[in-house]
Amino acid sequence: MVFVYITCASSEEAKKLAKILLEKKSAGCVNIFPVQSMYPENGAIREAGEYVLIVKTIDSKVQIVEDIARENHSYKTPFIGTLSLTRLNREYKEWLTGVVA
Repeated sequence: MVFVYITCASSEEAKKLAKILLEKKSAGCVNIFPVQSMYPENGAIREAGEYVLIVKTIDSKVQIVEDIARENHSYKTPFIGTLSLTRLNREYKEWLTGVVA
């Protein structure tokens, strides 16, 4: 199982992207969280409210998730990062694999 971590500008954008990923069977589940982000821009530190998607998927779907995110994202340079899990309960792994297959 892989987590794909994606930030979005709004709740609406995050939900839209989550629905597309689920409809295309690229994700088994998507968690959405509001976050406060800080980053440098033009010599100043900026703050922005964003929404994080944690996309639960399998290795073979990661590139598809990334492609879908890029095609449907409002940011010119969206953050799309992956985290691999070293341990996952068998029942969830079997369920996830069945959902995205």
